[in-house]
Parts: sequence; structure tokens; C-alpha cells
Amino acid sequence: MPHEIEATATSHAAPDVIFRHLCVAEAWSEWGGFWARGRRESPGDEHPNGIGAVRRVPPRRREEVVEWDPPKRYGYIALSGPPRRLRADVTLEPHVSGTLVRWRATFDALPGTGPAARALLRRRLTRYAQRVARHSERCEPGCPARLPGAY
Repeated sequence: MPHEIEATATSHAAPDVIFRHLCVAEAWSEWGGFWARGRRESPGDEHPNGIGAVRRVPPRRREEVVEWDPPKRYGYIALSGPPRRLRADVTLEPHVSGTLVRWRATFDALPGTGPAARALLRRRLTRYAQRVARHSERCEPGCPARLPGAY
């Protein structure tokens, strides 16, 4: 049975600014805390960062974009790396203070590891939601998410 988790954060940044940070793999190290830069391995079907785009996340995770509705919704599935059959969707919703970042995921865990896997992934996605929300508020000019053509 799949496990479900959700993490949220709020940001004063506009949804389109946050969406750029989610869809440009090269910007992930700016906010995600990764030790190496993410990169796009192959472009999407209709847009380079859109549905079908494959990204490599350090050190060995690969993800494919499966949902693309700028600047409201971004979704991906894990092609490699734990947990198994991970599907995550990030929605950007209007909020009193700006934007609510809602990061939802479903995944399969190895037998007996569900509660621990759920807690670990919830912590990780909460950090990601908080980091992308904060970084988007004060994004510096050199950030890859500022380059033209993000969406």
C-alpha cells in the first residue's frame, strides 16, 4: 500500500518565481542544500523543462517531470534511488502572505520500514519546501532560475 506525506511552507515570493526554482534543475543547488549541481539530462516533449524532461539530482537520483502547469503545479517521479515508486507534486497556491508551497508525495517502502521512511521523507520535503520558499524571496542575480526560458 502506498504511503502519503505532505509538507508545506509559505513565501512572500510570487508563484512564478518559485516555479522557476522548481523546474530549473541547475537552480536546485541554490536552495536545496545539494553538494553538487542538479542538471537536466534530456529535455521535455514540448518544453525543455516540461513533461518528459529527465533530471539528475546528486549524487545518483534521476527524476522525470510528469506534471507541468506553470506557475501552479509541478510533478515528478523518481526513476532511480529510494524510496520506491516515488511520485511528488508541488502546488503553488495563493496565500495571505504570498504563496503556499504544498509538496505532496506517495511512495512504496520496503516491508517494515514505512513509518521510518515516511518520517525521513517528510523531513526532507519540509526542508525543501522551506528552502525554496525562503530562497525565492531573496534570489540573487546569478541564480540559474533567473535565466530566460525557464517556462
